[in-house]
Amino acid sequence: MFLSSVREIGRPHGRRLRTGLGGGSMSRKSLQVERLRGRDAQWAREAYARLYARAMPHAGRLALERIELVDYGLATTAAKFRRTGLGIEVVVVYRDPDGSGHTGKVLMNLPGQLLLEHAHVDTYVLKGTARVPAGFVRIKELINGFEGIRRYHADGTPVRLHGRVQYVYPDGPYCIVQARDGARPLPPAAQRELVAVYPGKSETFKAIYGDGVLLADTAVVVHAPPGVDPHRVPAGLRARLQRVRREQIITTRREIYMARGTIVLLPKGTKHAFLAGKRGAVYLEFSTPSMDEADRFTDPRVVR
Repeated sequence: MFLSSVREIGRPHGRRLRTGLGGGSMSRKSLQVERLRGRDAQWAREAYARLYARAMPHAGRLALERIELVDYGLATTAAKFRRTGLGIEVVVVYRDPDGSGHTGKVLMNLPGQLLLEHAHVDTYVLKGTARVPAGFVRIKELINGFEGIRRYHADGTPVRLHGRVQYVYPDGPYCIVQARDGARPLPPAAQRELVAVYPGKSETFKAIYGDGVLLADTAVVVHAPPGVDPHRVPAGLRARLQRVRREQIITTRREIYMARGTIVLLPKGTKHAFLAGKRGAVYLEFSTPSMDEADRFTDPRVVR
C-alpha cells in the first residue's frame, strides 16, 4: 500500500497469471473482482474499532475512516470477509531522501479471520524498452490490478489528482519486474536498464491482544512471554487451522503460536499468513517502508 525503500538509479490486459511465488497459472478473464461495500463495510469497520478498543482501551476511540479494509478483491459480504480479511490502522509511513525509512501499523484480525499468504520481495524498475531478464517476470503478470508504483502521502494514503491515483513509475512507460522465485538478484547485464530498486519489506510483529497462529517458514521468534511455547499451537486453534489449510491456498508449513507479548521477525521474502484465534487478534507491525501494490500473494485471484 505504501511506498517502499527505494534506490533511485535514474529519474523518477488479458494475460495469464501465476501463483505468487511460482506454481500454476490462470486466465485473468476468469477473475471476478469483489469489494466489501455499504453496510457490510460499515459493519467491518465497527467490528475492528471494537477490537481495537479491547486491545488498547486507553488509546482513545479509533476513527472509522482510519481503518483500511483489506478484502483481497474476493469479498462482497460480511460472511466472506469474516473468513478472509484484515483491518489496518496506518500509524506512519516515513521515507528518508536516501530511500530508507520505516512503517508503523496496527493490524487486526476478527475471530477466526485469515490474513492470506503473501511475501514482500525486491521490485526492479527498468526502462520501458528493456527486455525482461531471464528468471524475472513483469509484475502485471503476477499481481492482479498492478498499474505501477504509486505515490503516497506520509499517512499512507495514495496521492490522487482529479480522483485518479498518481504513479511514480507507471507500468508501460517503465518495465517493472520481480524475480519469479522472489529471490534471484538482477543479473549484471540488466543493470544498464535499471531505473530504481524497491527492496522487499522486512517486518516485525508484536501480538498485543488475543492470539493466533503465524504461518511462516523463515520467521525468527524474537521473544515469547513466560509460559508460552510459540512452537505449540493450542488444540482448538490447530483444528481451525487444519480446516483453513483445506479451504485456502497455503504453502508454508511452520506454525508459530502468537499469544499476547510474542514478537516475531520476518525477513524480506518470507511467505506468511496469519489465522486469528477465537477472540480475534491485534498485533503491531514495525517494518521498512511498505509498498503493498507489489505484494506477492500465493492465491492468484487476489487483487490488493
